[in-house]
Amino acid sequence: MEAFISIAGALASKAAEYTVNPTAQQLGYLFKAKTKFQNLRTKVQDLKDAKERVQQSVDTANRNGEEIFDDVQRWLTVVNEKISEQAVTQLQEDEEKATKRCFAGFCLDFKSRYNLSKKADKEANAISELLTKKNAFNLVNTVHYLPAVVVRDVIRPVKNYEAFESRSGAFDEVMTALKNDTVSIIGVYGMGGVGKTTLVKEVAAQAKENLSFDEVLFVAVTQTPNTVNLQNEIANQLGLQLEKDPSEHVRAARICDRMKKAKKILVILDDLWKEQEVDVLGIPSADQHKGCKILMTSRSLEVLKMMDSRHNISIETLKEDEARNLFNKMAGQTAERFDLQSIAVEIAKKCAGLPIAIATIAKALKPKENLYEWEDALRQLNNPSERNFEDIPGGAYSTIELSYKFLEVKELRPMFLLCSIMGHNVVVEDLLRYVIGLGFISNVNTIKESRDRVQTLVNNLKASSLLLEGNHPNHFDMHDVVRDVAQSIASRDLHWLALFKDCPDEEKMIESQLISLQNVEVSELLPHELDCPNLQYFSIGMKNYSPLKIAINFFERMRRLKVLEFNKINFTSLPSSIGSLKTLCTLRLRNCGLEDIAIIGELRNLKILDLRGSKITVLPKKIGQLTRLKLLDLSDCDDLEIISPNVLSKLSRLEELYLYGSFDKWEPEGIENPGSNGSLVELQHLSCLTTLEVHIPNVEVIPKENLFFEKLERYKISIGDEKWYSYFDSGMETSQMLKLKVNKNIHLVDGIKYLLGKTQSLYLDGMEDVGDMQILYHPNVESFGQLRFMKVKNCNMLENLFSFSVVKRLRQLEELEVSDCENITNLIVEKEEVDENDILEFNKLRILKLNKLNRFSGSWCSAITLQSSTCLFDKKVNFPVLEKLEIGFMDNLERLWADQLVEHSFSKLTSFYLRDCPKLMNVFPLSMLTRLQRLHLLSIQRCESVEEIIYEEGGSSSGMPSLSPQFIQSFQFPNLTYLTLEHLPNLKSIHHNKMLTINWPSLKNMPVGGCEKVEIMFANSGETSSEQPLFWVDEVNFPVLEELIIESMGNLERLWADQLVEHSFSKLTSISLRDCPKLLNVIPLSMLTRLQRLERLEIWRCESVEEIIYEKGGSSSSSSSNRMPSLSPQFIQSFEFPNLTSLKLSSLPNLKSIHHNKMLIMNSPSLKEIYVRRCERVEIVFAKSGETSSEQPLFWVNESTFPNLQQLTLGCHCNSQLLSPYFPNLKLVRLEEYPKQVTVLPPYSLSNLQTLDIWGCSFKEMIFQSEEGGEEKPASLLLSQITQLRLHSLREMMHLWKEKEGFPNLRILHVSGCPKLKANLVPSSVSFRNLVTLTVQRCDGIIKLITHSTAKSLVQLKQMRIESCENVEEIIQGGDDDDDGISFPQLNCLELVLLPKLESFCSSDKYTFGFPSLETLVVSDCPKMKMFSQGHSNTPLLQKVRLDWREERLEGNLNSTIQEQHTMINEYGDSEEYEDSEEDENKPSTAVTAPSSAPALYGSSTGASSSSRFCFSSPAVATTSQSVLGNTNTAVATTSQSVLGNTNTGSVFGSSPAAVATTSQSVLGNTNTGSVFREKHIIIEECENFKEDQSKPSTSNTQNLKKEVENYAQDQDSYSTSST
Repeated sequence: MEAFISIAGALASKAAEYTVNPTAQQLGYLFKAKTKFQNLRTKVQDLKDAKERVQQSVDTANRNGEEIFDDVQRWLTVVNEKISEQAVTQLQEDEEKATKRCFAGFCLDFKSRYNLSKKADKEANAISELLTKKNAFNLVNTVHYLPAVVVRDVIRPVKNYEAFESRSGAFDEVMTALKNDTVSIIGVYGMGGVGKTTLVKEVAAQAKENLSFDEVLFVAVTQTPNTVNLQNEIANQLGLQLEKDPSEHVRAARICDRMKKAKKILVILDDLWKEQEVDVLGIPSADQHKGCKILMTSRSLEVLKMMDSRHNISIETLKEDEARNLFNKMAGQTAERFDLQSIAVEIAKKCAGLPIAIATIAKALKPKENLYEWEDALRQLNNPSERNFEDIPGGAYSTIELSYKFLEVKELRPMFLLCSIMGHNVVVEDLLRYVIGLGFISNVNTIKESRDRVQTLVNNLKASSLLLEGNHPNHFDMHDVVRDVAQSIASRDLHWLALFKDCPDEEKMIESQLISLQNVEVSELLPHELDCPNLQYFSIGMKNYSPLKIAINFFERMRRLKVLEFNKINFTSLPSSIGSLKTLCTLRLRNCGLEDIAIIGELRNLKILDLRGSKITVLPKKIGQLTRLKLLDLSDCDDLEIISPNVLSKLSRLEELYLYGSFDKWEPEGIENPGSNGSLVELQHLSCLTTLEVHIPNVEVIPKENLFFEKLERYKISIGDEKWYSYFDSGMETSQMLKLKVNKNIHLVDGIKYLLGKTQSLYLDGMEDVGDMQILYHPNVESFGQLRFMKVKNCNMLENLFSFSVVKRLRQLEELEVSDCENITNLIVEKEEVDENDILEFNKLRILKLNKLNRFSGSWCSAITLQSSTCLFDKKVNFPVLEKLEIGFMDNLERLWADQLVEHSFSKLTSFYLRDCPKLMNVFPLSMLTRLQRLHLLSIQRCESVEEIIYEEGGSSSGMPSLSPQFIQSFQFPNLTYLTLEHLPNLKSIHHNKMLTINWPSLKNMPVGGCEKVEIMFANSGETSSEQPLFWVDEVNFPVLEELIIESMGNLERLWADQLVEHSFSKLTSISLRDCPKLLNVIPLSMLTRLQRLERLEIWRCESVEEIIYEKGGSSSSSSSNRMPSLSPQFIQSFEFPNLTSLKLSSLPNLKSIHHNKMLIMNSPSLKEIYVRRCERVEIVFAKSGETSSEQPLFWVNESTFPNLQQLTLGCHCNSQLLSPYFPNLKLVRLEEYPKQVTVLPPYSLSNLQTLDIWGCSFKEMIFQSEEGGEEKPASLLLSQITQLRLHSLREMMHLWKEKEGFPNLRILHVSGCPKLKANLVPSSVSFRNLVTLTVQRCDGIIKLITHSTAKSLVQLKQMRIESCENVEEIIQGGDDDDDGISFPQLNCLELVLLPKLESFCSSDKYTFGFPSLETLVVSDCPKMKMFSQGHSNTPLLQKVRLDWREERLEGNLNSTIQEQHTMINEYGDSEEYEDSEEDENKPSTAVTAPSSAPALYGSSTGASSSSRFCFSSPAVATTSQSVLGNTNTAVATTSQSVLGNTNTGSVFGSSPAAVATTSQSVLGNTNTGSVFREKHIIIEECENFKEDQSKPSTSNTQNLKKEVENYAQDQDSYSTSST
């Protein structure tokens, strides 16, 4: 007993010893170790599950060609470490040690238990933070993004652009208009062929370089515009994916949102023939986005005027001497001959001054050397064609026709005419398939020979200026004037009929040899037989997958038909008469809905069968009868599941097989019971096969005897579970592409090794068992000899890529990317004896990317001498033409460059990206600066140890040239235009030696952020300063700097030194400051003269800033001539920012005024937007200059201060009159977070106000004072002229307006987060006769959205979206009137989403509904909706319905389709997520989007189960280490974890206000180091004063919190959260 007491005493003593802080938490480490480890195991499992979900999103994004954000990549990297086998093993070992018991069941090693238990708890908290970050990814959908298409890839360069004197004025006028902020739309007009497109393409080329447009889009509208195609073209250029979007309007909204993210964007709409609604294309108006400009071209000035273009520029024909000079240049030396000069002059005159006519005839005559040929040409031009075209002079017509006649090669003429009916930006491959079918070329036997011949002919036509370059390689285009002439010739001479909008004449069709009907109404033509005995080519293309019924005998009398094409047509069935087309050679059914295509097997003469993108599920056995078939294209037939065995093997003459994005369910070779599909063995029987595009998901289905690989000349093959994707792998397109992602046995496939000798584009991904590239080499093939593009990713066994001998074969390599290979140490390994002075040359390598190579040490190593490079690049490897270098996530990289480099290596470098190299201390050695003269872009990010960018090498042994003091003092980066320095916490300066004054003559954009040791940005090199600036500057520094961005600079106290040389920074157009907590002020008064070009000034979250413009104290600072000039009182009184258009001030708690001196009135005649938010010390925003005021206003104003102000956002608690007489052009007012209705909105001088936005205010009703001290009146009466009303998060709003009130001119109404709106949205008396868009979200008090009388007024409504309104039962409330019809004539998109109580659109059977324009209907997560409406609904254009995010074909009527879906959901249990929506009130609310153990609450849906997507309702209270992420009424955190929030490392959602927290951690608040997800437009509902619902029993945690929260609330007027 004594021994036991002794032991117990020892235990108590030890417990006291190791619990220094005697709290429950510290004791818990000792006595709850098992619980701590159980919690950690649970967290690890949660993390594994979360990682799997994120990885699935990443994989999906990769498949869609989207990029993954860096923070997501880093998250995955950290998570992989946390859940690795090593980490799990360590966890098991720690748990065993911590829970180990010995004598009498007690643990004697208290110290070990305490430390291990504390370690487990810390690790669990770290995992909780990772889970919180994961939930943030989900909430804002920030896992991935699409890379944008670079404008130079879209707009092919204008070769030999001629800057004619007659055009220079027009060109300059366009460029000047683009610089003018008051001009948003510019028009260029002139006759066809005059050179409009050429001019605007040259404008596009210069706009991005010289006018700082972030993006330039070029869209050819053409004579027959297709809205969807135009939207797709715009989206592609923006890097935006739209395929899944349901309607034109939704697509347009997405495009518009994307465009608004670019500060300056130019949209060129070329070749307008009629008025085009730009909003339908998603192009924002000037009011929506002041940085968006539209440049249009048209033949008609009237069209431009209809497009609201007031700045229209005419392009005239060339002057006579200009036309003659252009003709002589195009015709060459022949035109300069003495005997031909006079004829050349006369021919040039006949071209009517049109460049297109001059170019075509001159090039046609260029090879003609005989005088009689030129004289004959002149005679023909003197007798012009009788054909007369509007807008085309007879002379121009004749010159183009004559150029056509001069085409001597017989195939060129029909080819040229065929090109004229093919639209714009045509793929050469499409032309090839028509040409083969029509037999236009002879003496060719194979598809390859035909392709070579067609490409040659296309090049000849381009050389003749009859064809133009397309927007992409292997594309071509044709000028509209040339097209008109060509179609005229084809119609006249060959009886071709090509129509693009008009309905065809049957009589003309009967005699036609070619008929092309694109987007033409043909329903009246096809139900009966068509007699066209001479027809050889018949093509029909529709816009939107239109259903088409064709008579059974339609093709009976087309016995000579050779080419048949249908595009975007849904067939009920193919007519049986198609089998009678015995002469048919080319059949193209592209993007068609097809069911049974077996009849195609009867077309025994078919050579080309193209089913690309069509909806077929089975390739019938009868296709095997097409023994003359040479090309079979099944690309993108993603529904194709079955290709029967022995079908492909029977196509004995097949040369080209395209299966990419299509069938991939190949059967393995030699199985005993073969399935329903064929195998790759069948390809062995295709002796003619030379082209193959196929995805093979399993390497084991490749036959052992894969001889067909060796015969391939063109291929696009992927093996494994990754495919080629057009976005993700853009830039790697070649005729030989191979992608491998397999884990085993790839080295056994001999045919693949053979392909590696011919491959031009190679992607190796996840080759887990390949430790040496040698196993991929074929003994009889020079592997990689043709390689141009190579990517290597996730090959973790690889230690290096190439041997020295292989590198010498890489003569064609242009781009190399290596990433995520954890064991790779070097690019090159020396496996054989080589001379010490041997240099490896990458003579064509332009792009090198090295990312996430943690063990990478250098470019080469020797397996013989065991030597290796000690830095990334050294003298052994030469990169003479490298243009782009990207290095990232190299954890062990300490040094980039050796002391010696090969001469001229890196001398062509234009772009250098460096990021996430934590051990790297500096970047460029001083002696390397001479190699960087071409550097255009330099970006350095997240390199924690970097102290300076340019450093001096030690000693004199450096192999790089020594630099003279004169060079050091005068060095410059002559071409650098973009410099980024971000998250470099130890960076002190560019270079520590002030003698090295680097000049930046071309630098335009400079974002700097996260450089915590920088205290001053700029100081003069001649100044004596105790502080080390980031930049030493002198008289030639930053002469053209336009954009300065400074973020997250925790110790930055000053931007500018007391001295700055005159003219430095004089071109600044934008200053953006964020998260600089020690910065006191921004712009010295003496610097104002330099800011005459300033357009944007933004200051966010700089807590110490007291005023924006400040005066430097005293005159003793310096007497140097470099000192900023002092300003006279006269200047101060009359100073203005003439070009300032946007001023934003947010979260500046100490800001009092722009400048304390009322004499300084900041006149800004161009200012269009003011944004003031969360500036708590601002009592008055505006005060009239000259008035005496007890309070300092933010702005002193008069009539000249802001005369053109259009947008005003106020988000503060100040009591301020708008002084509306001084804002006559105000169009938008936005009020944020006002606690009470104090704002004065006088109507008498706000006549131009169009939009009113109210966010997060405590208004109970829409009432404002009509004048200061005046009576309150409803906003609907005060502001009856507004067209847009947006109300968000108005928690106290009881009603929008009362009876007999309303906004009669309202076009857009958006209501969100107004839970106290009851019954109906508006009273029954309200009419919405002008409303176009209606959106209602999270208004849980509404039961019946609108009454039937209000519904009848919605005659202009185009889009309605009702979402997340928990109590809505029906959209239209019925009345007592008799049977009546309600029509929505313009409504084309209706979306009903997350409406758990919605039963129908209208429950009354008294009404029938007409939706004549409805094309998109979405009904998702509406579990009680069993039918659409009691009454009949007419939807003639509706073909499909999106039900619960699945697209269903409309079968019968709406009611039956929805009923069928509802039944299916009940059968499969999908509605379980709502079964408990009215659960026992005693149950606490739970998180609804994650497992119960997950750390995030996505709103609380009064007990909705975890399978629910989202719910928004009652209070969500986080009582553990959890993050509150959702639309909750109340968000309270009770632990030290941040809530969506900030730690000391940065705010997650940027400038979000504080929520409620009971600890010292910030909640949704601001930080000193910047925001991670800034400007992502996150909407987070406000956290209102916590009021516990007494009707629901509280959990114990809630009870404990109540008192603390109420005490906290007493000190707060209000607190809410909403996004920036």
